[in-house]
Amino acid sequence: MKLVHLSDLHFPVALPFTSLKGKMIPGYLNYTFRRRKKYPISLWNAIVRKVKSLNPDAIVISGDITNVSHWKEYDESKKILEPVLGDKTFMIPGNHDRYTDIAAGKKGSDLPYFEKFFSSWMGESIPLKNGYLRIKKIGKLALVGWDSNMPLSVLNAYGYVGEEIVHSTLEYLEKEKLDEYILICHHPIWNPPERQESSGHKMKNREEIAELLKKRPPLAYLHGHVHTNWVKYPDPQKPYYVINSASSTRISDQRHQSGFHLMEWNQTELNIKRFSFSNEEGEFTETQTISYQEKETNGR
Repeated sequence: MKLVHLSDLHFPVALPFTSLKGKMIPGYLNYTFRRRKKYPISLWNAIVRKVKSLNPDAIVISGDITNVSHWKEYDESKKILEPVLGDKTFMIPGNHDRYTDIAAGKKGSDLPYFEKFFSSWMGESIPLKNGYLRIKKIGKLALVGWDSNMPLSVLNAYGYVGEEIVHSTLEYLEKEKLDEYILICHHPIWNPPERQESSGHKMKNREEIAELLKKRPPLAYLHGHVHTNWVKYPDPQKPYYVINSASSTRISDQRHQSGFHLMEWNQTELNIKRFSFSNEEGEFTETQTISYQEKETNGR
């Protein structure tokens, strides 16, 4: 089975400045003057070509389709994503997709914008008293989606996953006799020593969540949020791969080694390949995986 993991696409959608309110104004200004040129749509077109040539069994997108959760961003992003949307696609939201109360469905009775536009590719919603749990079954593998995002101040982008979500996930897997699963959540559960996150950016309770997952570890934890790629190999503290494919559509630089990953699973082992954009070829090509072994991380 082959899975492609994409994340933090941040499509370059121009917005009327007069339509922005509150937090969206500084957020969009930051995007326009600091980041927009780093996300040319040509990189997305190259991703589509490469993904089609890889012919994966599943395409996972771990959030941040938009920049400030504007309605127009969702409308345009759905059109841009159309070539990879289908039965094999599984998507979760990122913090930029829950940027405001309105977008996150916190005002009124409307659905969150992400669900309005992408519910067809978000998997089955598992009923819970509180929280978000979505699952998509592909062959003998279950893709499990969590939502670690919430509307915050412009200076914060931290995440949180309630412990009850972990318990509900493990109970559901046991009940449905789903032996193997991959967990998808936007915020990292681990960072390389040189890329540690501030308290305003990380998942607040990630060590508690990691401890609970030891009861029934996933094959891999896929995420985004930090815009450089890595793969952490299983260790005693986190006995599963941690794979970051952010930011798939960003031009790489000295601090951001961007791209996406292809995972090949033969039901006994997971083989991981990284693809990054080649300026010379104008295409995404296989390149060296940025990997962290247990001896390098000391179990952190």
